[in-house]
Amino acid sequence: METSAAPDVFSVGFSQHDAGRAITQHLVSRGRRRIAFVGAQLDARVLQRAEGYRRCLHDAGLHDARLEWMDPNRSSIALGGEIFTALLAAHPDVDAIFFCNDDLAQGALLAALRSGVQVPERVAVAGFNDLEGSDQMLPPLTTVRTPRAQIGAQAATMLLSLMRGDSRVPHSVDVGYELVLRGSS
Repeated sequence: METSAAPDVFSVGFSQHDAGRAITQHLVSRGRRRIAFVGAQLDARVLQRAEGYRRCLHDAGLHDARLEWMDPNRSSIALGGEIFTALLAAHPDVDAIFFCNDDLAQGALLAALRSGVQVPERVAVAGFNDLEGSDQMLPPLTTVRTPRAQIGAQAATMLLSLMRGDSRVPHSVDVGYELVLRGSS
């Protein structure tokens, strides 16, 4: 988990970098060698996921910066479909795509269905956050499940303890993440 060295900073979460690296490693372990990264909204979390992707591919000798597609626009299903189509047109040798969010990946799976691109045979697709509906996609979306409700509950508990003056409050709580492997990869 990315933490601050400031003594008055407290956080609850997980390592976006490690989660990005883990989902990319999954794609590598499935024999994928031309793995693209698609980011949208480009906030700090997306950039940390991208760095995890890069580190994994650098370590495997597979990184190609031309396969990073960074779009500052708001993440959406429609944008995911547009980027999927444009990315495969620009780089027909791509055999896997790690989307920074499930909504983008869901849009990619819908675009693949419309255009007859077989997932995962032709190109594997992975997302992030395990959003509602990801398990209902055709094929079901491989993703990273993030414990958003647990993060909120832990943060609220931390805040209440700090407000009470509890000096035993940890500065950082890592709640982890989970790879959810489904049919899209």
